[in-house]
Parts: sequence; structure tokens; C-alpha cells
Amino acid sequence: MKNILVFLFLVSIVTAQDKKLEMRITYPSDGDSLNISKARLGAWISDTLASVKINGKDTKVYGSGAFVDLFELKPGWNQFIISAKNKINTISDTLNLYRNLPLASLPQSPTIFSKEKILPSSDLIFYDQDKLIVQFMGSPGGKASFEIDDLVDDPLPMMELPENQAGGLKGIYQGEYQIKNTDACVREEIIFYLEGKDSNEEELESDRFVTVKQTGQPFLVETKDESNLVFYRPGSEIFMELPQGIKLPVIVEYNRGFKIEVAPGKSGVISKNSVNVLPQGQVTPHAALYGIASGFENDWLVFSFNLTDKIPFKIIQNAQPQSVDLVFYRTHFQDEWSVYPVNDHIENPDSSFLNHFSWRQNSDEEIQFTFFLNTPQQWGFRGWYDGNHFKLAMRKPPVIESDSLFKNLNITLDAGHGGEHRGAVGATGYMEKDANLKYTKYLYDMLKDAGAKVFLTRSVDTTMNLKPRADIGRENNSHILVWMHNNSTGFTSHPLDVKGTSTYYTHLQGWPFARYVYPELVKIGLEPFGRIHRSYYITRQPDMVIFLVEGAFHSNPYDEMFVLKDENLKKLAQGVFNGMERYLRTLAK
Repeated sequence: MKNILVFLFLVSIVTAQDKKLEMRITYPSDGDSLNISKARLGAWISDTLASVKINGKDTKVYGSGAFVDLFELKPGWNQFIISAKNKINTISDTLNLYRNLPLASLPQSPTIFSKEKILPSSDLIFYDQDKLIVQFMGSPGGKASFEIDDLVDDPLPMMELPENQAGGLKGIYQGEYQIKNTDACVREEIIFYLEGKDSNEEELESDRFVTVKQTGQPFLVETKDESNLVFYRPGSEIFMELPQGIKLPVIVEYNRGFKIEVAPGKSGVISKNSVNVLPQGQVTPHAALYGIASGFENDWLVFSFNLTDKIPFKIIQNAQPQSVDLVFYRTHFQDEWSVYPVNDHIENPDSSFLNHFSWRQNSDEEIQFTFFLNTPQQWGFRGWYDGNHFKLAMRKPPVIESDSLFKNLNITLDAGHGGEHRGAVGATGYMEKDANLKYTKYLYDMLKDAGAKVFLTRSVDTTMNLKPRADIGRENNSHILVWMHNNSTGFTSHPLDVKGTSTYYTHLQGWPFARYVYPELVKIGLEPFGRIHRSYYITRQPDMVIFLVEGAFHSNPYDEMFVLKDENLKKLAQGVFNGMERYLRTLAK
């Protein structure tokens, strides 16, 4: 399938007076092949007084020259004739879009199978006990079962899923088998059976193979990158982020990933690209903890945990009270010798950054530490291994002075996208990367004038990946990173239905800034879209306070007219500044 490409298609006609009426279709592209039932249109006309028709129907032209619509797409080719007319000229263009045939339920009779919707979707290798989910699509209303040679002696029944659990389809059958510790097989096919309403019986070999290798020894992989994401399930949210050198036992091997065991009863999925396979005979690491040391290093409070091995961990921020949880898996406290930082305000203990910490052994395989902090706002945390010593660092708050709120702050501003990454493109062709850079520079001047040390990840239209943006904030010892964007709706939504401004955060330390900035953006005339918790690469960096600003929707013609004006981009920057200032005032001494 050809992807939707945003490009500018220019149609013009020259009059006898050498005047042009120009029309530009920004998206979608002529000839696009789509897997959607609706597609939004964004286009522009040079004369805002011209009348525009789409397949003979009048279409509103906005003050920017933009006009938008949402096309209903029937399966196969769809043709849309777009014409524009003013007092002198008439021009037209034809947009052809192909909708791929949607998947439909099979007829009840005759009894048949489909190769669609089969689970598992790839070959599986089981190295430990786990649940095998199987699924196929067939004629609805029948009786289904499955078998796997060497695992299932007699076919096991399957149930037909309700339509609301099967994407609106009938005839989606699902079953499961629990892999036992005595099971073993090599590349066995799953065979499905279906007895239909017409009493005919059919069978289908799935072409997906199941192997069960339970040798009594763990099959281990080791994380190999600086940052390795573990997900709850394939395509789901992030469970944890692990550094290099963590050994993990594999439960199931997929085409592209492994289901790994973090601790008994706790599992996740990691990409094959993130790990190295270890030789057989390795032992699953279990660590003993022999005491904790602590102390301040510059403006970071660092705890050092003396472990016998590298084991998985997770760090969680809490508010009310402000605290940080550190969970170690596959470990236990061997020697409870914990030293509070000796260089933490000996003269006045009440002014200490750290209040106290506690620990508890949640299970044989899990120990949890909670660090309670004397601060209304957290400013950053990170965890890493130095050999077998695990280091947890929490950033000491900067001094917020009431008469100069920004004076002691290092702030990095990141104008999203740039260069080859255009971001959202409005119906007029105005690109998000340009709007982002403009209002970022306005905010830069405001923060600098207020006394902050301010840094830009980009000051020109250049292509940047995400990691260098976060690294710039880190290199400049930034307390705050503001990720500055504008927004767009998806291709299946009407451009007029989605509009407004929003702020986003991932870690709790970013929430207060997102909360205070948001109403200031609404005050400048943008519709409220929401304060949103979401995990993006930039916002989940933990060692700075990070929040994301999505100014307005380029896809909405009213919002686009807003960002087209420089004075409104100044207002957008002023709104971000005002929100930050309001929140800092609550922290000021």
C-alpha cells in the first residue's frame, strides 16, 4: 500500500490580464491507496472570495484561503472533482483515491475458513510454561476446535467471540492452551476444525509452528543498548526501561521479540534488536543487597546500592507526599546497613532535601525502597549501574527567589520537528516546524529577559533526531526542558471537529508545569483540548522536568489562521511563560 504523502499540487490558469487563480491540494495525494473509510481533505485557493465546489457541493473558503472536508470512501476507486470559480476564472482538479477492500465476515454457508486473523501470527518457541492463544476466522455460528500434535491428544473447543470483541466481525473463534512443564514438541502445526451451520466439517492447517523447549535450564538474553524498552505486551504501553547488561530469562520467542520474565509472575516483551542471546548454561541472576551509601554530588543526591549482580529495576515518582519508589526484582536485603548523606544540612536538619527512606520486601523476588523528600516539586531522577553498584540520583531543587523567579534556572527549549521533519501541515501548506521555531524563539527572549539561562536545541531549520534534543538539555545541566509543538488530527477525522490547545507530561515532576501553563494558553483564545498524560521519548526522560506544549491544530482551518499570524505565536509563547511564572511563584522563597 502506498503511504499517504503530504505534498503540494498546484493548478493554475492564466487570464487575459495575466492574473492567476491558484488552487493547491495539500493532502491527500492523488492516487493514494488507503485502508480507511474516511479521509480528510486540506486544500487552498488564492482568492478567498472564490466559490469552491467538491463534486458539485459548495465548500466554505476560510480567510486564509483554506478549504477542508472529510471524504467518505467506498471500496475501490473514488473520484472527487474540485472546482473553483471567481468573477474571471474557473479552474478544476480531480482527486482519485483508492480504498482497499475492508475485511468482511464470511458467509454462514458454505462452511469455509479465511487466512485472515490467525493467531499466533508467527512461529512460537516456548522455553517455559505460558499460555498459548489461538484464533482463526471462519463461517459464523459454527463449532470450532483445535489440536497440536504432541501437545493436545484430543481437539480442544474454541469459542466464537462477540462482535464487539472482534472488530465488528462475525466468525472469529478463539481458544487457549496452557503449556505444561512436561510438554515438548518441535515445529508442530496448529490444526483448526470447524463444523458449520450446514453440518459440513472443514479443517485448516495454520502454517504457524509451535515448539516447546523446556530443558530445565533458563534461556537468557542480555540487554545491549543504553536504553532498552520492555512493554507489557506487543504494541502496548511501556512496562520499564532497562540499561545495558541486564540478563533476562525468556518465556516465549516470537518473530521479532521475546516474552521475558522480570520476576515470577511479572513478564514483559522486549525487541530482539535490544538484546543479545547468551550461551546455554547461564544462571538467572538473583542479587543480594549489602547496604546502601549516600551523599551529594554537585546538586544531585546519589544513593549507591551494593548488589551482587545486575537485576531488573523500576523507578516510580509519587506526589503527596513527594517521594520516589525504587523496586528491585529478583533480589533481597542481605545486610541492612543504610547510611544517610552526611553532607545534608547538618546545621539545620529541617532544611534537608531528604526526609527519610524506608524499605520492605514485597515478596521473595521483590524489594521496594521509598525515599520521602522535603520539597514541593521534584526536579529530576535517574538510575544506572556502575559495575554491580546501582546508583539512584535525585536532583536537589534550585533556589526560586521571589524577586527573580527564573534567576537560578537552566532551561532548554526544543522546537519540534525541523528540516526533513515537517510535522503537521495545514491546508494552506503552512508547516508546523516553522511555527514551532518562531514561538520557541519568542519564548527564548522572554525567559532570557527574566533571568534564566536559556538554550535552544535548534535555532534554524535543521533535521534533528530525538536523542540529541534531550542530550542538549542534559549537557547544559537543564532543570527544565520545554518541548514545543503544534498539533494535527488524524486522516480519518473531520478537520473542523478537532481543535484547541493542550499540554502533556509523563513523569509527575512535569505535571505542575503542564497544569499551570494550560489555562494560560486557553486565555489567549484557543479552545481547550486538555492536559494529557502520555509517554513520548522526550517527555519520559527522567533527569529534567519536561513538559510538552501543543499550541494549536494546523489541521483545523481556524487554528491554522491563528498560528499563521506572528502576533499570535507571540501570545502562545507568552502563555507558556505566564504559566511557568505562575507556578514558580508558588515555589518561591
